[in-house]
Amino acid sequence: MKQAARVSVVLTAILAVVVILVLWKRNDRAQAIAALETRFGADLSINGGEFYLGCSSPELVDLVEFAGLAKRVGNPTILDLTGAPALRSLAGVERLDSLVSLVAIDCPALVSTEGLSGHPALGEIVFTDSAGLSDVSAIRGLSKLKTLDFSGCVALRSLEIADLPALENLYLSRCRDLGALDVGAFGGLRQLYADGCAALRGIAGLEGLANLTDLDVSNATGLDGLPGVERLGELVVLDIRNVDLGDFSSIAALPKLRVLRMGGQDIVETLEPLSSLSSLRELHLEACPNLRSLRGIPSGLSQYAGFTHCPKLVSLEGVEAAPALEQLDLTGCANLVDIAPVAKLGGLVQLSLVKCRAVTDVSAVAKLPKLVIAMLGGSGVPPAAVEGLELANEELIFDFAVSE
Repeated sequence: MKQAARVSVVLTAILAVVVILVLWKRNDRAQAIAALETRFGADLSINGGEFYLGCSSPELVDLVEFAGLAKRVGNPTILDLTGAPALRSLAGVERLDSLVSLVAIDCPALVSTEGLSGHPALGEIVFTDSAGLSDVSAIRGLSKLKTLDFSGCVALRSLEIADLPALENLYLSRCRDLGALDVGAFGGLRQLYADGCAALRGIAGLEGLANLTDLDVSNATGLDGLPGVERLGELVVLDIRNVDLGDFSSIAALPKLRVLRMGGQDIVETLEPLSSLSSLRELHLEACPNLRSLRGIPSGLSQYAGFTHCPKLVSLEGVEAAPALEQLDLTGCANLVDIAPVAKLGGLVQLSLVKCRAVTDVSAVAKLPKLVIAMLGGSGVPPAAVEGLELANEELIFDFAVSE
């Protein structure tokens, strides 16, 4: 009897302690939430296993105190610091070991990624338009990191990141002072964006990116070629607008390329260097001053072809080699005269001759059964010239509006 009584007393005491601890924990959690909301103006949302924590307070200089409060509340998975004007360092973020996503968009005072080294759970880090960020050396040893976005980090001059075995997406758009880039250690990359990196002189290690599907180096005007690009056997989308390449033989070797965006290349005179691109479905070619012929157009081109603002293009001869083409854009080809070959594009759905001032005759489009709209604003075709045409598609719209 006495033994049973003692057990009962012990159990009651333990239960009392548990109750006290639970009540204390609840009270401590409530106090931490109140401090985050009043001291930092934080926004909290907990839904199942996702704990979102957002803060753009001018009181936030680093994350030391902030992270301590957050841990008292729970295990944040998403930390959004977008627009925090005084945030200079991420020191303290190491305490938030449950974080899967870290977003610090437009944090102008942020200069360092201190605290990120070796973080165990981070899969996404976004620093878009954090213009003062220059020291990213702490981004290393992140075993789960898949996406890293430095777009618009204009103070970034070098990319000292390492040991990121899961990295798939690297965004460096508009990092205009980035002078060199070596991606050799990131063999799992699928997307690489270095568009607008005007100071970039070269990209080392391209040949090792066997899984890369998207590469954008448009307006990286300082690039001296793309050595190794011909080894990118999985590449699907390539943007090389305003990049001066010596020839296109390496690009013509890409077996799975479906979308190619070019522009501003003086050496382009015909499409013959690209004729071997059997998988190509979209071709965007802008402001190539010496393009004079569409001969060599890839025969499989079907979704879109744009040859815009090309002053030496006077005839569409050659375009008939892509009979399945659905959209054809010739905007701003001021000297284009002969469009007769479009009559052989039986699959054409949309045609733009906007600002093609020398085009005066569009009778070639009359027999196109699938053509839905022909945009003629600013062309040499007067509205009266299309009124008497016998159309294969009676629903065809001739649009004479001019958009800037």
